[in-house]
Order: sequence, then C-alpha cells, then structure tokens
Amino acid sequence: ISFVKFLIFTVCQFCGGILGCGILYAMLEECPGAVDINPGLPNRVTSGFFIEFFGTMFLLLTVLATTNSGRQHAPSYLQPLSIGIAIFTLHMFLVPTTGCGLNPVRSAVTNIVSGKLNSDFWIYIIAPLLASGVAGLLLQVLSLVVTTRRQPRTKPRKRKCT
Repeated sequence: ISFVKFLIFTVCQFCGGILGCGILYAMLEECPGAVDINPGLPNRVTSGFFIEFFGTMFLLLTVLATTNSGRQHAPSYLQPLSIGIAIFTLHMFLVPTTGCGLNPVRSAVTNIVSGKLNSDFWIYIIAPLLASGVAGLLLQVLSLVVTTRRQPRTKPRKRKCT
C-alpha cells in the first residue's frame, strides 16, 4: 500500500468513526466504546502497552496468515471463522484490562467524542502501530522460512551396481 493510500484510508476511517460516534452520541447521549487502562493493573502504563501490543499483533498475524494467498489454500468459510475466534478471544482478555483498543482510530474517535482522553492515551496509538509493523515483518520472516523448506530438492543420483 502506498503512503498516499494509507493517508486516504486513515482520514476516511477517522471521518467515518466521528460520524458514527456522533450519531451514537446524538441518540444515546454517550459514545460507548471509550477505552482506558484498568487502574488495578500493576505497572499500569507498561502492562497496558504490552497487552495492546501483543493483542494487536495476535490479531494481525491471524488475519495475515489466514488470508495469505502464498499459502496456496483455496479461500473458505474457515478464514472468517478463525479471524472471528481471534477477535472473540482478544475481547475476552483485553476488555477487562485495557478496553480492547486494537485499532488506533477506533480508540481515538470514541475517546475524543466522549471527552475521555487522558495522559495514557498514547498507548492506544503507538502500541497497535508498532505491533502492525512487527507482525508484518514477522510474517515475512516466517513465510521465507517456510518457502525455503518447501523448495523442491534435486533428485538423488542413482547408484550403479558393480
């Protein structure tokens, strides 16, 4: 994806998120989905950062691995099922601890509209962005390892009997 497309996608996602949160705010007089780190976590900021980082990386590795055309598997109903199970699992563990941000725009928009930005909010922006870069690199490394193992071997020479 080019940098220009990235900017366009990000701006469109922000606009759509603000519009959606604005509609919810008009209907419910609140914007559900604002995220915050559980105050009961030890080392609140560090724990929150790593929870969001590894949660986002897990989700992205699941999505990238199941939709990778290089795997030479035909698309099937199991791809969205595996992604859905990953999201369900992440929500079970991340909602009680960090609110399950995973997406910087979703976290930013809901907190901006509801007026709940705090000093630890940078975690919800930086951790997913770093995790997406690490997940992409890790998947490339893993796919290189797998493809080098799958390369066809040369046929062994036949021995002559003497």
